[in-house]
Amino acid sequence: MGAVLIIVLAAGPASAQDQASAGLGANINALSAFDYATRMNAARMVRRVAAAEAVPALTAAVRSHTDEFVRYRALVLLIAFREPGTPALMQTLLKDRNDRVREVVYRWYEQNPEPRSIPNLLAALESEQAEFVRPALIRALAAHGENEGVRRALLIEAGRGLDFFRSAVIETLGDHRAAYAVRTIIPIIELDGPLQDDAVLALGRIGDRAALPALALLTKVSPETEPSLQAAQCLLGDRCEERIAWLAQTARTDPRAAVSRAAVSTLGVMATEGHSAAIDALFDLERTVDRLRGDIAIALSTMALRRPQETIAWLGKTAAERRDRAVTLLHEGFESLEEDFAEEQFYAAARATYWAAPERSDQRTLTASLIDRLEF
Repeated sequence: MGAVLIIVLAAGPASAQDQASAGLGANINALSAFDYATRMNAARMVRRVAAAEAVPALTAAVRSHTDEFVRYRALVLLIAFREPGTPALMQTLLKDRNDRVREVVYRWYEQNPEPRSIPNLLAALESEQAEFVRPALIRALAAHGENEGVRRALLIEAGRGLDFFRSAVIETLGDHRAAYAVRTIIPIIELDGPLQDDAVLALGRIGDRAALPALALLTKVSPETEPSLQAAQCLLGDRCEERIAWLAQTARTDPRAAVSRAAVSTLGVMATEGHSAAIDALFDLERTVDRLRGDIAIALSTMALRRPQETIAWLGKTAAERRDRAVTLLHEGFESLEEDFAEEQFYAAARATYWAAPERSDQRTLTASLIDRLEF
């Protein structure tokens, strides 16, 4: 696969790309193959086809293929081509029968907010109950945080329904820096259990220092929640260096697996928010505490999927030895997370970075290698 990648990326249309074009229909059909290697290779070959051919074929598959999983995977691949016709297609899929397709549509709307979609998204909130789809709908709505109707709806959702759905709302409010939600979230940090953990981290991510006094009053939380509390206070600018050191030491020495894993996860949150000391701590732990490797791979991969462009830029600036370790961890983490949509967006960002870099530049070489090693 690596040889094919380099030919296609470096030279544009060539024999490898011609081969991919010739087998386009068969490869789209193979996107739902039972065998993992067959599925993944089919996706790689579709990515190598010129947009002028791939986009119409993928669009047709999304609209009318008889295999529902092919429709889903075709849509994920299609979005990465970033074609002008995508918004019109998404509009037609908002009420699609396929849960996975609707999830992708909502995740696309989160990244591409369209004010005209708000009435449809709010209407979907009354009927969408699929467990993995409703959180994506919440995220699509949160991208319109300036809209008063959306704000009211999300604040209501944060306080009602199953904890699973409330958790998704609270996490989303944090990710979208929803300062309007601080007063709603603060009382939730008094609740024992997973919602408390989500609410604490959300307050940190929102970044409103008005939440610090409430967090400071949380003197008795579970050992599993303490890492989130430390991270949230750091994110709000309170003794960050000290708290990152505490998280690293807890991950290294706490004998309780749930606590050490929580510490790694929250270091990942802080890395995602741009704290380089948290990234350093994760790499130090990866080198010295083998039992945490899987959790560190997931933490770094989550950072990469949430911040693809920033992660690719960081890889270009970091030392070769650490970069090599990082890419290996990303490969492991991507396989564990199985985040089809987010991983495809990472590939799209890497591809865009490749073509934006000067020919024969170090950035091009690095990005081609990254795509190759992550098996896109």
